[in-house]
Parts: sequence; structure tokens; C-alpha cells
Amino acid sequence: MQIKKSTTIFLFLVSCFLLQGFLKTNNDQPLKKVKAQFEVDVEQFNEALSIYEAEAIQFINTPSDIKNLQKVHLQARLAYKNIEFLVEYIDPYQAKRNYNGAPLPTIEPAVPEVKVIQPAGLQVLDDMVFGDNPFESKTEISQQITQLRKEFEMARPVLMGTPLTHRHIFEAARRELIRIFTLGVTGFDTPGSANALPEASAAYEGLAQAIRCYLPLIDQKDKGLAIVIDARLDYTSTLLKKQQDFDTFDRADFLMNHINPLYELILEMQKKLGIETIEEVETLPQPINYQSKGLFDTDFLNAGFYAKIKMSAPGIEQRIALGRLLFFDPILSKDNTMACASCHQPEKAFTDGLAKSMGRDGEHATNRNAPTLINCVYSEHFFHDMREPQLDRQVLHVVKNDNEFASDYVEILKKLNLSSAYLALFKAGYPNLGIQPLNAYSIADALASYVASLQSFDSPFDDYVTGRQGVIDPAVVRGFNLFMGKAVCGTCHFAPVFNGTVPPIYVESESEVIGVPASKDKNAPIDADEGRYSNQKPRDRAYFYQYSFKTPTVRNIAKTAPYMHNGVYQTLEEVVDFYNKGGGQGIGIKIAHQTLPFDNLQLSAQEQKDLVAFMKSLNTPADKFTAPESLPLFDGKPEWNERYRISTNKQ
Repeated sequence: MQIKKSTTIFLFLVSCFLLQGFLKTNNDQPLKKVKAQFEVDVEQFNEALSIYEAEAIQFINTPSDIKNLQKVHLQARLAYKNIEFLVEYIDPYQAKRNYNGAPLPTIEPAVPEVKVIQPAGLQVLDDMVFGDNPFESKTEISQQITQLRKEFEMARPVLMGTPLTHRHIFEAARRELIRIFTLGVTGFDTPGSANALPEASAAYEGLAQAIRCYLPLIDQKDKGLAIVIDARLDYTSTLLKKQQDFDTFDRADFLMNHINPLYELILEMQKKLGIETIEEVETLPQPINYQSKGLFDTDFLNAGFYAKIKMSAPGIEQRIALGRLLFFDPILSKDNTMACASCHQPEKAFTDGLAKSMGRDGEHATNRNAPTLINCVYSEHFFHDMREPQLDRQVLHVVKNDNEFASDYVEILKKLNLSSAYLALFKAGYPNLGIQPLNAYSIADALASYVASLQSFDSPFDDYVTGRQGVIDPAVVRGFNLFMGKAVCGTCHFAPVFNGTVPPIYVESESEVIGVPASKDKNAPIDADEGRYSNQKPRDRAYFYQYSFKTPTVRNIAKTAPYMHNGVYQTLEEVVDFYNKGGGQGIGIKIAHQTLPFDNLQLSAQEQKDLVAFMKSLNTPADKFTAPESLPLFDGKPEWNERYRISTNKQ
């Protein structure tokens, strides 16, 4: 009897082991299929590069036959797009530097001197092969494609040998959806050929093919979800294969009825399959909140990542409230008459309505226009010239500036220590700092916490594209489609913040040379401000950064006139006209290295009106951010209570 019982237990354990092995093997099948298909597609791209190289050599000898060269170029790009979602996930640095980076020079990171890296890869080739003078560039075209083929040849073993998990596939697929919408269908990736929609289709098919490998597994767990995902994948595939006209492609519909639903469904599928998410395995903060369900969700980006502040930490609300008081309190300035809010007023989306902000003495202006602070946290660098990489150090520039606060932390601490109310607030907000919670760090941190909290993705446009509001003025939708398409605004002002922080990873902020004039006068010269080139950072002293300025957000732009770093334009209509003409070069300013396309966009009067209508729909609700009703009292110094009224013009 005992032997029979032992045998039964043994057989049960063996069956469990075999079943577990079967389930594991079954669960691994999708990943094996994805890897196998990736290897095949990598080889196809490598073969396409070889064909391209041979055709480029032939083009040198018979340059009249440009059509064949353009044909193999497009074929190579489509082959790359088919593997893009995994190539860019596995090695984003090489993808940007050698395979498909923007056709603009960059600076070698982490070296003490200015070392310029010239652009290379498919976007550079796209610009040349479909440019105005491909025959004059035939030798460079051949050199570029040879370099690309060699770089990819060396990278093949790494790409195919990199260990991948289920989590990586799902993360890469969701990231590619962001890329397709923000860089693909906007034309960012195709500066010469304008082949954006066929390439978006190829990129989509690559990620969709991988996700389809998981449909049998999800079918076992949730048949209804499997049906919905399968139908959605086909729905978007059919749309993109139609290869609609670039100018008339409905990007609003694409976002609302394709990108966002798929982005959410892939996450739901990942969770249903029990595949861990990046937050479950990575302790470091991420720029994108992986749990968000759409590109315009209020929590799509993590403010804490950019501010280097944990926005969910205990006591953060007290720190934000303290920072708000300091922001509106002129005690930070030398003579107690100027506050942060003097130039950043909430009713004007934290700007001041001046071409250039007025300095502390009320007579001399500062050097530049005050930018909005709403959503400014979503950036890699701060100020128009991008001189400061840390949000909490931004205030120090203002404190030390002779025409702004003209003070220092020693003087500020002396004054704040006179207030028992402030001392109590710092003690409550920073209990971890022991007996001296009021110090230079806590002041800067409180201000940074408040500025980081100035987030807003609740404009009328946000409400519409997220489904919180059912209807919107058709002019807004037309304007959005223009912004993300024909008008090429979205290739510099990236969704969803519509600033220069680059998708799909959102860790790098761009600056642009657009040729802003010194005045609106005819034949006015370029504004003398050299921007990033003169920000006192040695690595930014590169020739192509001269007259380059950080790409600002266009959210709340209707409230932030006048425009540009020097406030030269008073209305949005003037700004749109400037861009429509081709920026500085388009109005006659001779400037090297303009990054803005300088050909006329040929926007009709109605199209320009629609663009303005869209930008006006990006306003934050008027009452979302307000000034405090009062500030902490100072023991024995009641006359200081007047400083708040003076600095903010409160009566």
C-alpha cells in the first residue's frame, strides 16, 4: 500500500514537471518567433543596404539615372522601418548616430572639448537623394551608404545576439507607437522623400507582427481581449496600407482611434499575460509613466524624472505649498520688491506680457522674454539658452543676477530666519534635515517642487483627444492636422508637450536656429542674441549653435504674447506668417545652419487661421494656478507685509 502511494506521488510530481515544462515551452514560443523573424528581417535590411551601395556606385558612373537610386533608397528605408521597433530599443544610441538620426550635426557627449559629429544614416541620405542637387552629391551619397552598410554589418551580431524578454517586446512595441505618431506621420523621418506614410506602415507592421505572435497565448486567457486586439491590429494596418496623401492624412483620427487604443490594449495584454512592467524591475525613475494609457493622458510623462524629485514622496505637498509661497514672496530679492511671480504671473500662464521682462530697478529690461513655466519641467535643460540642466539650480541664476534678485543665499537665509512662520513651514516640509531644515538646499528644492507641479494636460484639446469632451471646433482639428503634418510644426514641437523634448524616449531637449529678426522692420537683421552659443558652457560653443534657442512649448501660447526670445512678434498670426515664409532665411536674413525649413510652406489664409485655432485650444483652465491670498508674517516687521502687494500689483 505504501509502495503504491509513493508511486502515485512520484507520477503526480513527474506529470506536474512535464506540464510545467510544456507550459513554459508554450509560453516561450511567441518570443522565439519574434526573435526568428527579427533575424530574418535584419538580414533583409543588410541585403537592401548592399543593393543600395551597388546602385550608389553605379550612380557615380551614370548620374542621370536618379530614379533607380531613389527606388533602392526607399526600399532600404522600408526594410529598416520593419525592424525599427527592436533596433531602436536595443541600441538607441547607434540608431540615432549611424542608422537613422536627424540630418544635423551634434556634439560628442562626455568629452571636454567641442567635438562635432557630422550626421550620418538614412535621414541624411533621404535629404540628399531627394534633394535639389543629388547629382552634385553623388560621391557623398556613395560614401554615406558605404559607411552605413559597414556600421550595420558590425552591429548585426550585437543586434541578433542581445537577449530579449517578453517585457522588452511589449515595451519596444509601445515605444514604436509613440515614434510612429510623433516622428513618423509628421514627416520628421523623411526630410527629402516625404515618404512618411508608407514608412509609418512598414514600422507599424514590424511591431504588429511581433504582437500577433502573442495572440494564441492571450486567446487562452481572455478570448474576448484576443479578438479585440486582433481586430485593432488589422484596423490600423488597413488604414496605413492605403498610403493616403500626406497633407490630407487625418492625424487626429489616427491618434484617437488607432494609436491611443492600441497603446492601451498592448499594456492590457502585457498585464493579462503576467509579463512584468519596467516599473516592477527598474528602481530608477523613468521619463514615461508606463501605466499611462494614451499619449495625452495627464500622467503620460513623469515630472519627477525631469525635476529629479520624487513627486509621490511623503511630505511633497507641504514642499510644493512652501515653494508656492516662496515663488510669490519678494523676500528672495535684495530689496524685497521682486518675486519670481513678478515675471511669471499665473494669469498670463506664468509669463509677464512684456517683450523682455523688467528688471529689479523697474527701468532696465532683462535680456529675454519670460517663458511660461507651465509644463516647463518636461525638459533636459532650462532657460532659452539651455545653460542649466537642473531645475533646482535654476533659481540660483535669478538670485545672483544683478538685474533680477541681486542677492545671495546668505542674505535670503538671514531674512527667512526672522519669520517663525517660515521656520515652522520648513521644519514641517523637511523633517529629514534635522535642526536646520531652512537652508539653501531646501529653498531651491521647495521652489523646484512647486514649478514641477505646474503641469497641465487639461486643455480643451486634451479633453477632446482623450474623450473627456465629445466635440470641438472643426478648425481646431484641422489646425492640429496641419501642425502635425503639412505645416511641419510637430517636427520640432513634439507631442504631447509640444516642446523640444524628443520622443519616443523624451530624455533629450532640442534647440533650433530659426533666424529671429531684431525687429519687424523690413530687411531687419537677425537678433544679436547668440543664444545657446553664448551660454558659457564650453561644449555648446559649436558653430551650429549660434543663434540657437531652446524649443519652447506651444501650450498656453495664446496667453504668453509677445513671442520669440526677444518678444519681436505680438500676435500668433505674425508668428505663423514668419514660419510660413521660411523663418529668417525666408524673410531675407542670411544665416548659416538654420534648422527650420526655409522654403515657403504655402499655407493658405484659412490654414493659417486653423493653426492659430489649434494653438488657442491648448490653454490651461484659467483658475488652475493662482497666487496665494497671503504670505507668512514676519515677527516684529509688519511693514514687510506690503512687499507682496508691491511686487504683484495687488491692491
